[in-house]
Amino acid sequence: MRILELPSGKPPRDWGRIHGESYRTEIKAISEIRTYLCTKVGGFQNVDDVLEAGHAHLPVLEAYHQGLHAELLGIAEGADVSPEEIVVLNHYTDLRDLDADPSKWRPAPTRDAPKAFHTGEGITRDDALGGGDGCSVLWSESPTGRILAQTWDMHATAIPYVMVLRVPESPAGPAATLLSVTGCLGMAGMNTAKVGVAINNLFSTDATLGVVWPAMVRRALHERNAVAAREVIAASPIGSGHHYFVADRSNAFAIETSGTRRKMVFAGGRTYCHTNHCLDSEIAERSKVPTTSTTHDRLKWLEVDLARAQVRDLDDAWRRLGSIDGWPRSICTNMSTPEQPHGTATCGAIAMNLDSGELWAQQGFIHNVAAERWKL
Repeated sequence: MRILELPSGKPPRDWGRIHGESYRTEIKAISEIRTYLCTKVGGFQNVDDVLEAGHAHLPVLEAYHQGLHAELLGIAEGADVSPEEIVVLNHYTDLRDLDADPSKWRPAPTRDAPKAFHTGEGITRDDALGGGDGCSVLWSESPTGRILAQTWDMHATAIPYVMVLRVPESPAGPAATLLSVTGCLGMAGMNTAKVGVAINNLFSTDATLGVVWPAMVRRALHERNAVAAREVIAASPIGSGHHYFVADRSNAFAIETSGTRRKMVFAGGRTYCHTNHCLDSEIAERSKVPTTSTTHDRLKWLEVDLARAQVRDLDDAWRRLGSIDGWPRSICTNMSTPEQPHGTATCGAIAMNLDSGELWAQQGFIHNVAAERWKL
């Protein structure tokens, strides 16, 4: 698995250039894959339309956080691709939910907006091309510490590009280690203040023009406690559906979002799990579950397994993330085929102990695969 350690003392634009130059070939490849998939899984008719949507998100990111905007531009410069292509690479799961008609684009609200207009229809998704993807998140107050862990399930063609990104301490916030893909600002991780963030995708029918979501993950990890990280998410212009879990050594919160709504669905407890359908009925009204999704199977398995036995430690959590019980509708899965190479698969996983500062991560199918390990 690739690991990129960004140097301390450098500005965000330089971080981005280093990232882009380090993985230029890989970034070009995955940006092409994700742009293509937006024309197949999403509602866009051609590449130009996808890039137009990517362009519309750039000023949102610049207004949201200049440093992360500069880092994204630096990635584009280093990889010799356009900023729009890097937006598509980062924001793929939200971008594909957006209506292809620019006249229907609306700016994302920065608070829960129950009266915001939406058609209730959303785009039509081709599930066979990775549209039914998702992730499984588990939380447990174990005897060895508070554990937050997740799989990252996506189009199987993303597996070669999974990496770990290590961001140094800077004036923006503490150092952080994140599961990512080449060219991405980061998807889930933990900082040295022992704040952790995990994510699941939700399929919204009310997608808006919002902040590139990995930038919001990075912004939340600038904070030194979970309450502040939760407030970052609650006040961000979120473009489409996700479930965000933030925790530290004292607090834990889960927030479900759509393109216009956000609701807290968990505020502490010994165990919790989430997959890719909404627990909150109001968020569910603005969401869909793809027909091929295994979300209900995975949630049931996690609930039964967490009730069966408490998570003991990171090794125990890692084994559960790698479970193939009920294959292929299992926690660790592979729905891709030679005919459908972009089908959903477990592309990687991350597990964090927020008390000890241990972080485990790995790319690909993690069943019986050892994690790479760090101590923050």
